[in-house]
Amino acid sequence: MKEIFKTGAKLAVICAVAAISLGIVNAVTDPIIIAARAARLNAALQKLSLGFEIGELVAVDDGSAVTGYYPLTDAGNIIAYIIKVIGAGYADDLNLLSAISIKGKILSAVLMENSETPGLGKEAENASYMEMFTGKGDGSVIPFRKSQLEHDDADSITGASITFIGIGKALNKASEFAINLGGM
Repeated sequence: MKEIFKTGAKLAVICAVAAISLGIVNAVTDPIIIAARAARLNAALQKLSLGFEIGELVAVDDGSAVTGYYPLTDAGNIIAYIIKVIGAGYADDLNLLSAISIKGKILSAVLMENSETPGLGKEAENASYMEMFTGKGDGSVIPFRKSQLEHDDADSITGASITFIGIGKALNKASEFAINLGGM
């Protein structure tokens, strides 16, 4: 019986040391991670702004996929929006930022935080991947099915079709949201 208590005490000490160590590591790395995310967000906003002035974030809490937007202005006139939108990915949510004209045309898009499969869904992080969506909307279909793509683009998403569908549907929602905002 005494041996069980000794073993239990040893395991409790090991767990306590591990918990304290993890707490210290978290305290040290958390500010670094937060700063890196802020820097990545700022870089993405600058890229998506296309040289226009970026307004303040307007939060959206209407239960839709759109979580917020930044108005893009030129000489005080809103010409586009950078829209924060969430899509459904293979592993988890896909957080996207997309510059969309007031008429719903996708000007540019960036996949931010995601948990997609390396080598497959992670390819959507590359700027070249988003080119299949750029210029769509405003009367042309934003693809979310392979049948809506050119043959070469359809081949490029093989193995990551859930990621493609999630991005396409999210960008469709963002485009519709921009059109509705532009009509206000």
